[in-house]
Amino acid sequence: MNTRKRLMKLLFFAGVTILSVSCKKNDTGEPGKPAEPVRTVPGQLTGTATKVSIGAAGGSIAMPDHYISIQVPAGAVDADTEFSIQEVEPDAIVGTGRLFRILPEDIALKKPVEITFHYTDTDIAGGNEDYLYPCFQDSNGLWHKVTDCTLDKAGKTLKVVTTHFSDWSVFREVSIHSPKPEIGANEEIDLEAFVLDEYKENDQSEDGLLFASALKPEQIVEWKIIYGGGSISGGKNPKITYKAPDTDSRMEVMIEVTVKNLVKRSDPKRPGTGGLVIVRRTLTILPEEYVTWTIGGQKHAGMFFSLGVFDGQAIMTATAENSAIAFHTSGTVLGKYSFGKLDEPKKSSFTGTYNFGTYESEYTECETFKKVFGEGSIVFEIFGESGGGIVQGSFEGTVYLLKNCEVTARHVMGAFRIRRTY
Repeated sequence: MNTRKRLMKLLFFAGVTILSVSCKKNDTGEPGKPAEPVRTVPGQLTGTATKVSIGAAGGSIAMPDHYISIQVPAGAVDADTEFSIQEVEPDAIVGTGRLFRILPEDIALKKPVEITFHYTDTDIAGGNEDYLYPCFQDSNGLWHKVTDCTLDKAGKTLKVVTTHFSDWSVFREVSIHSPKPEIGANEEIDLEAFVLDEYKENDQSEDGLLFASALKPEQIVEWKIIYGGGSISGGKNPKITYKAPDTDSRMEVMIEVTVKNLVKRSDPKRPGTGGLVIVRRTLTILPEEYVTWTIGGQKHAGMFFSLGVFDGQAIMTATAENSAIAFHTSGTVLGKYSFGKLDEPKKSSFTGTYNFGTYESEYTECETFKKVFGEGSIVFEIFGESGGGIVQGSFEGTVYLLKNCEVTARHVMGAFRIRRTY
């Protein structure tokens, strides 16, 4: 093990001792016309699965809070079959909030089942239910809108009949995109209002595929800050710049945009076509310095953290109440450092703890001794000078725990803004 890697591990495990601590939206290009369908990486499971065995007589299954339930009719299956629902880390691009994995995915149902979403005020905050639709993610990561659904405003339910099981959610057609949900004090980010809907170039286009389409300036009535402070610049445009207020404590802000003249291409019969819609997005403002991350569906905020440069390579460590992370990059120039061998240009390694296990961005296969690197990267957006310069960026990828030749994978993502110590 070389000196730099030994130092990284030493700093990381020192942090553990202290414990005792996109998905990128598609470029929409020309306003009103999408570039490509929305595709995201499947989320990581979180919480506990709800499981029920249902046979030929039919039955039902629901999450404990009944946000989502499934009715299986008699004759849908011939023999006792285990059905399950489990929550998945939410997808900021598509879902309004909660996302669920319904299994078995490859089952051949003889009759369709009914999925019911009991949407809440959170799902329609800043808007209304006329813009809510069920959606699911296919095996290629593509998202599909389901317009053949039943909206019951009085009962606050959205129902869909299907024979397809996978990841399901409820999405709102009009949304505000933010590159990240948390930003630092005095930090600036671009926010953009956009529409998620079907887009068909011709009769050969696949039905139901979701596309993100840019709104036109003439459709923007107003942007404003509901609470929390800060400032907005950019006027009546789909994309504006928000600057966070100066704060030394964690706080929330709410941004609102009013959009007019919306016309549904895929479902013109649904009420709300052509009218005004108000959309709101909540952001968390962090102190000037921060490190936040989510691993295995659990969110953490760094209590102690540091970042330094050794022989032209950056090493960062952070500890939270019950987790710790560290990364090491082969350089300090701005841009992306993919997980890989640190002796190669623009590469990085990552380590994090989850439920008392240590997960790394690489592992060695027991039988073949082949080195396997997870998909992921560290991204530097700002890299200041030594002696207090700000280093800012983000990270996301897959990390692994190898135990008794069994590999467990976890999704990790986060952001950081730290003053360099050296």
